[in-house]
Amino acid sequence: MFTEDLSIFLNDFGVSCTAGAITALGILDMPGETVSGGMVVTTEYMLTAKASDFGDLLYGDNISVDGQAYQVREVLLLDDGKFCQLALTLITAVTLITTLASLSITTLSGVPLRTL
Repeated sequence: MFTEDLSIFLNDFGVSCTAGAITALGILDMPGETVSGGMVVTTEYMLTAKASDFGDLLYGDNISVDGQAYQVREVLLLDDGKFCQLALTLITAVTLITTLASLSITTLSGVPLRTL
């Protein structure tokens, strides 16, 4: 019986990914848009990795991909189930807006102003 080394498929384009105690390689596809036949098709952040590494992640789990924080939206097993694709949401850092004296600027209702 032939058993392939799945890591070979990730070595060239894979980046370091960490979820909990597991660190392994994955290939990150960035979002994009394609216009075809008058329709716009958008893609999201998608991570392809070995299912044995990240196939058990659930909606809302956190994963670090190449040093950037993401949250898992969905996990899909591919073909024979040895690889999976994770639909991810980028977690952006939120910074509070402050004065020169380091005081938070808030709205009249007391909500701190934040950058986008």
